[in-house]
Amino acid sequence: MKILVLSDTHGITYDAERIVKKYEKNIVLCVHLGDLVKDAVYLQNKFLNLRFEIVRGNNDFTRDFPSEKIIEVGGKKILITHGHMYSVKSTYDLIVNHAKTFKVDAVFFGHTHQQEEFYSDNILFLNPGSLALSRDGSRSYAIAEVTKFGVVAYLEKV
Repeated sequence: MKILVLSDTHGITYDAERIVKKYEKNIVLCVHLGDLVKDAVYLQNKFLNLRFEIVRGNNDFTRDFPSEKIIEVGGKKILITHGHMYSVKSTYDLIVNHAKTFKVDAVFFGHTHQQEEFYSDNILFLNPGSLALSRDGSRSYAIAEVTKFGVVAYLEKV
């Protein structure tokens, strides 16, 4: 089961729309990690046949979406959050400890505008980077695959 993971589109939806269209037949879910949720709603309305999970980021001033949630895909628990509440620009300690509390299999987060993938205590931590305002040289996204063994990630560039 494949999941498209997007974050930090910041009002620029051209690449996001193109990427969702590219993967829509091969994914079970599209996750948008905030900044901006209006972009995710636009995509959700355009791709009505696709399941979306959306959380708000630090630049989203609506209460219509949670700041984090735990979703289940293929029997695996995944925490999705923007990341700003856990100071991910300076440390991963807070988000790692938070994930351990909930005993999740993976955490998807954004906010830094840089792709990242690491494991801590057998939990996958995945940041897809930014599709609009990259801070590591390439606009990016990720594909996560849920298998019977766990959740694995594939970092992609535009």
